Amino acid sequence: MNALIHAAAVAALIACGTALAQDAKYPSKPIRFIVASQPGGIADLTPRLLAPRLQEALGQPIVIENRPGGGIVGGGETVAKSAPDGYTLLSATPQVAIVQSMVKDLSFDPRRDLAPVALIGVIPNVLLISPDRQQKTLADMVAYARANPGKLNYSSTGAGTAVHLSAELFKYYAGINVVHVPFKGAAAAMTALMSGNVDITVDTLSSSISHIRSGKIRPIAVFSAQRAQALPDVPTMIESGYKELEMSAWGGVVTTAKTPQEVIARLDSEIKKALAFPATAAAYDKVGLNVRYMGAADFGKFWDGEITRFALAIKASGAAKD
Repeated sequence: MNALIHAAAVAALIACGTALAQDAKYPSKPIRFIVASQPGGIADLTPRLLAPRLQEALGQPIVIENRPGGGIVGGGETVAKSAPDGYTLLSATPQVAIVQSMVKDLSFDPRRDLAPVALIGVIPNVLLISPDRQQKTLADMVAYARANPGKLNYSSTGAGTAVHLSAELFKYYAGINVVHVPFKGAAAAMTALMSGNVDITVDTLSSSISHIRSGKIRPIAVFSAQRAQALPDVPTMIESGYKELEMSAWGGVVTTAKTPQEVIARLDSEIKKALAFPATAAAYDKVGLNVRYMGAADFGKFWDGEITRFALAIKASGAAKD
């Protein structure tokens, strides 16, 4: 019996040593970085701006694959069902927090089947109003909406998107009735606001800043924790009394659940180093993303908070799983 126990212990040690040796060699082949969208958006830019530094540090190519078909459902499933070895990554956006409460019969559980690696940064959302409206401040707009339920409307980039749910969560906490008018994409939603066809919209600061500077639209609140550098005179939702409303677009990196912690730690460490390069931070700043690094553990907590916030927004909006 003792001999059997000894043999089992030796086998376990050999297996453990083999696993550690494999992890120590990571990476030994190219790494796939799945983007569940077309090229050009923040989900695509996050890995593309990170890849040069990351592949230099890791000594292996980073192969970015755009898979817009099925959105985050298709891309997330690909990563969730990949081998848990750190060779398949997903460019994560708020959709990985939204999809659990939004999509019926999801083939995977993002929080269970994917593992956080690092948060890269955030893009503040901003509440925008037509400059033709008499309301000049957030308080003015809320007061009008409360006195005239259903008379204001707002455009969004589509039902179930992060900006739509940010607006719905604002409505919930402000106790106002504002009618949702969904459009297909940010350009159409913004055009509707600038033309006066809708009264309000929520958009990311990066995609709306040129219109703000031209005076075609007016920002009345940002959803970030601190005031945006580009809009120092515009108060935050938190300043305005809505302490729960820190809602931003964000970009991060996740991989397959059960990936060895040593591998995740290596990726996390190299991402942190890459973001410390001024050129990398400047490249992200140029596309409107503020670097806000979080390691795997903190990113996981952040992700859990996003799931809770978006679930409340979906429930408040009446959106059902489909």
